[in-house]
Amino acid sequence: MRDPVSRCLALAALVVAALGFTGVGEAVRSAVLPASSVGTAQLRPNAVTGDKIRSGAVTGADIKNGTLEAGDVAPGTIPAGLAFVVRRATKDLTALGEAQLLIPCDTGQVPVGGGGGFLSTTTTDYAGNDFYGSLINSAPANGTKAVDDRAQATAWIITVRSSGGKKRLAGYVICAYTPAKAPAKAATPQPPTP
Repeated sequence: MRDPVSRCLALAALVVAALGFTGVGEAVRSAVLPASSVGTAQLRPNAVTGDKIRSGAVTGADIKNGTLEAGDVAPGTIPAGLAFVVRRATKDLTALGEAQLLIPCDTGQVPVGGGGGFLSTTTTDYAGNDFYGSLINSAPANGTKAVDDRAQATAWIITVRSSGGKKRLAGYVICAYTPAKAPAKAATPQPPTP
């Protein structure tokens, strides 16, 4: 005959299976499986998939900064307009004339805003009026060309005119994730009409 502890555990397992995720089932399960008793060491690789995670159970606060890249997120997973990434860049200028700073979005993202200009404080020393320059353009871009149609844009471009001397151009782009477009359904062939 089995010992009383084994019988109790078997009975508890039966109650958990029978009651599922009811309040009583939760109480029995917590008696059998103490809190935090299942962790990373007990999970097989790829045991937890997206289908097994309740919607909204994992938020940005649960994900360590820098652990996800754009390629880790399936296209269409994050609806457009709900998730944004801000990218920044700088460029040191020393020559007189026009200069451009291009800040790209990742694949699957579109630029929805951006801007730029000269930084007023840098690690370089400025003499006299060497700091002055002017902003010519700040716009969405495709390659190195500014575009009016944001659907064609893949980056943000800042164009400036420098008066010479040392200065630092800084810019940013706000990129929004875009859902993948569903493939077009093939038309159903129709029988010929007599």
